[in-house]
Amino acid sequence: MNDGVQHLTGLVWSVADLLRGDYKKSDYGKVILPFTVLRRLECVLEPTRDKVADLADQYEDSEIAPKGLLQRASGHVFYNTSHLTLREIASDPANTAKNLQIYVRAFSDEAREILDRFDFDGQTRRLDGAGLLQHVTGKFADLDLRPDVVPDHRMSPVFEELIRRFAEHSNETAGEHFTPRDVIRLTVNLLVSPDSDIVTAPGAIRTVMDPACGTGGMLSAAEDHIKALNPDATVDVYGQELNPESWALCQSDFLIKGKSPGNIAFGNSLTDDGHAQRKFDYLLANPPYGIEWKKAKAEVEREHQELGASGRFGAGLPRINDGSLLFLQHMISKMKPVDVNGEGGSRVAIIFNGSPLSNGAAGSGESEIRRWILENDWLEGIIALPEQLFYNTGIFTYLWILTNRKTSDRNGRVVLLDARDEWQKMRKSLGDKRREVGNEHVRAIAELYEQALQISQDPKNPRHAKVKVLPNEYFGYQQVTVEQPLKFRFEANDETLTALAAAKPVQRLEKSEQFVAAVRTLRGSSWDTQAQALTAMKRVVAAAGLSWPTGGPLAKAVRDAIGVRDPRGEIQRVRGVVEADAKLREYKRIPLGADVDDYLAREIKPKIPDAWIDPAKTKTGYQIRPELFFAARLKATFAPLEDFCRLVAERIDPQNSETEESPEDASSYLKEKLRYLRAQDLHVVDSALELPSPPEGTTALTPCAGGDIVGRSGSWRLLPQLFGQAVTSLIVLHPQDPRTGRALCEWLNSPAATKELPAGSDLMMLPVPVDVVGAEEFDDLLENVQSARHRLRAATSDLLPNVFSGTDSNIQELRRTIQAADAEALLIGGLTQALEDPVSRAEWSYPFHVAALARRYRISSIAPSTHPAERMDSLLKLGEGIARTLGIIALAELAQADREEFLKTLRQKFRSGATFGTWTTILGWQAAAGWAILDPDARGDAHLLLRGIKEFRNSGSAHAHGVREMHEIGDAADELEHLVLRTLRSVSWLATTHWDWVERCEYLDTASFNLVKQRLRGSHPAWEPIEESSQHPLRPKHIYVGNGPTKAPLDLWPLASVDVCSDCKTRELFLVDKVEQGVLTLKSLRDHPIEITYPDL
Repeated sequence: MNDGVQHLTGLVWSVADLLRGDYKKSDYGKVILPFTVLRRLECVLEPTRDKVADLADQYEDSEIAPKGLLQRASGHVFYNTSHLTLREIASDPANTAKNLQIYVRAFSDEAREILDRFDFDGQTRRLDGAGLLQHVTGKFADLDLRPDVVPDHRMSPVFEELIRRFAEHSNETAGEHFTPRDVIRLTVNLLVSPDSDIVTAPGAIRTVMDPACGTGGMLSAAEDHIKALNPDATVDVYGQELNPESWALCQSDFLIKGKSPGNIAFGNSLTDDGHAQRKFDYLLANPPYGIEWKKAKAEVEREHQELGASGRFGAGLPRINDGSLLFLQHMISKMKPVDVNGEGGSRVAIIFNGSPLSNGAAGSGESEIRRWILENDWLEGIIALPEQLFYNTGIFTYLWILTNRKTSDRNGRVVLLDARDEWQKMRKSLGDKRREVGNEHVRAIAELYEQALQISQDPKNPRHAKVKVLPNEYFGYQQVTVEQPLKFRFEANDETLTALAAAKPVQRLEKSEQFVAAVRTLRGSSWDTQAQALTAMKRVVAAAGLSWPTGGPLAKAVRDAIGVRDPRGEIQRVRGVVEADAKLREYKRIPLGADVDDYLAREIKPKIPDAWIDPAKTKTGYQIRPELFFAARLKATFAPLEDFCRLVAERIDPQNSETEESPEDASSYLKEKLRYLRAQDLHVVDSALELPSPPEGTTALTPCAGGDIVGRSGSWRLLPQLFGQAVTSLIVLHPQDPRTGRALCEWLNSPAATKELPAGSDLMMLPVPVDVVGAEEFDDLLENVQSARHRLRAATSDLLPNVFSGTDSNIQELRRTIQAADAEALLIGGLTQALEDPVSRAEWSYPFHVAALARRYRISSIAPSTHPAERMDSLLKLGEGIARTLGIIALAELAQADREEFLKTLRQKFRSGATFGTWTTILGWQAAAGWAILDPDARGDAHLLLRGIKEFRNSGSAHAHGVREMHEIGDAADELEHLVLRTLRSVSWLATTHWDWVERCEYLDTASFNLVKQRLRGSHPAWEPIEESSQHPLRPKHIYVGNGPTKAPLDLWPLASVDVCSDCKTRELFLVDKVEQGVLTLKSLRDHPIEITYPDL
């Protein structure tokens, strides 16, 4: 987010300091939001305020309200007829409440309705009662929100940030009010861009509608996008919103922009269509995910039943706990029809979670809605978006694009796009939002969508795996019911005879007890057929002097009671028709056009010869399976998990099992000896001896031991070899080769295993990358990774415990405990920032020249007075510092690989001094030539990113500050920041490459040396003494880079040196800057120079 927006938001939110104590944090927004709107309205009207008030005075006694005259005088569709201002109201403490009420009532109806939706009167009474009204009014009167100071495109993000902060302190979520702007940009681009010919035509008029518009961000973005394509286009936007505060913010924004007040309707779109009978060119929405529509149930069901296909919800009704597809039906009902010439029509964009893709079986409301959409050929494409894009949820989301005027090449087909990798990490998380879709990602997704048909047909295209183009019929299926005959053998035992006695037809017999007693004489008998069983039973009943009752219910009760299912038993029939066994019934899905009889003969009959498909139960369903979007990202050979390990199926019952040691009292023995591994113990316990015994009543537990992989979806652990033996209710996998355990565990915990497989997939059929699992080098590396991960979890497990878990006996002690926890929380926040924020991580652990520049940028970025141009300058210096550090390493590598080429490069490239371009050129050569001594596999694309930073600097985006608006410079700084942060992440390996200045190298033996060194750690300017052993002799007074005692470190001489600066009298690190006539000039970060004579040059 732009620093100017953050700064202004901070000023507005500082009013909360006045509210603290009288208002709960969750209520701050109820004051701050309406007062911000009020102040914004006042600032907008300020140039014409006196003119409007004077005009109103002239008509004071007139019965005719001169609304049109006042609007013209105001220059806006709203106005205020009072001579008062907020500053004047605040200056009169005794009359603040009265004057504020007069002032608000002087607004025109449109503006007053906005404040009413905030319950402004109620809040001012509460503030007045608390003695805060005059102070709050004065605070807002000091805010300068004039449009020439805070343009509309900056004011909207301010409102959104205020809402986000408000949501943090309440039970609401920011996502209920607005959609992140990066997601909006993508949505609008895919919605409008295919119509570029239409919107750029002279005299173009376009209408846009959002039925769940929140604060109006999507509508504003759509209008801006169209206006950018055609400044002369007329764009009319319409919306509807249920939340009163969101509606008020949206309405105020649109009023200020001169939009018609009636265009933003208030209310529930599903029950009270605020734009009935209207059709629109573009419809877009991000409705709430998984929100039940119980309150709208009566009205929606009435329309569904009474209007059917002529209404909005004729296709079907989804389950009550998710109304997403109701919004989509509502939007489709507002598409313009296409005439015989192909003119007209609409485009729709809507953001869903995964539920609308596949929820609902064949014949359900959800399935029928999808069927209706696909059979009408309205679905153009679906884009799978990255996770962690939204403020209130981290789940994967999907952008649906629909239209009733597809291009001819897309008719009958649907584009599925995997855009889950198109994101960049945010420097600071906002709620659940940790990622954003940058401008370059929007362009990449739009290009991929536009070229989807060609890419899908070109297997050689590098993006081919991300695109699928499938016919509409592909998503349809037939749900067939596979039946098997009910087969019984017949037994008279305690269980079946008890069931017979309990059957209602038997209990209704006049002599039921005698009947049951007679039948019990057959205990221990069995029969192959029902006829044999009935004959035997009739005989004993007659022998008891009873007659056999007539009627079908008794015969069926007898059969069901004494019948025992048996695959070799007698096939049961009802009136000559084979009876199906409900317990063996299966539902199968076959393609929409497949022949059912052929499927039965090919797939079912060979396994179950007497099975059949009941055609009366066949249903048609439509489903878009989520796994269709997921392509294997890893280019490797895959094999099923069952090839690498077995699923432990053995079960132990602690209550009943016997053991050789104690057959007489197995239960107590097992309770004493067995250890029970629970889910909460999985990642924190290293030995079975630390585990409790199985609780009473626990049965069917799975044994596990060291070397086993234990867990469940998304949470697996390879138990340490010395863990011991335990039992668990979790899943246990036993690797066939112990060396594959770590890689298997890592893969099981990966998104590929937890998110990309369809629900209910067989775990043992999970595809596993053979090349990784079988590689010994990966096993060694993963041992370090997983051990560090486990240590981190253990180290943090005791931090910030529940404040009520201690032994505090009074309130004062508890208060001190809470204060201590708060202090610890602040400390932890500072520590974790270095892990979350790439700038802080660089400042903490990267080589000094990068770390110190990262520190400078961090400090400048948080200073309120920093101009965006200064921020951009700090970013460019940080980018050049990264390039310089990498370039020094690259040159040192070249010196070892090809000394003549190294000397030639120094003479040619450093004759006039090193520039940003010098370093990026050297890094480009390195990448092309493959010089690689330090972590070659970790290099990634840093040289390309650095080249992008250099081109950004040279393009003019970083210059001409004097002729650009501040917000434009801020936007450019934001774009540059994303590029620099990506570069910092791409060189994270620098954190392990220490730059050490060797003071002494002491000989120990022929293969061992003791090094006395000094090291700069992160951005700290003081040198830290280090002493460690090495297998390699190193030259004193040289700087070496390396990451381990066994690997030969890289000598940076003469490219880097340490010396006491003659100017500042401190020891500094100097890096090469210029080469001239055998003399190298090196400069420190403070730009202090030293010279080194190098005869080889």
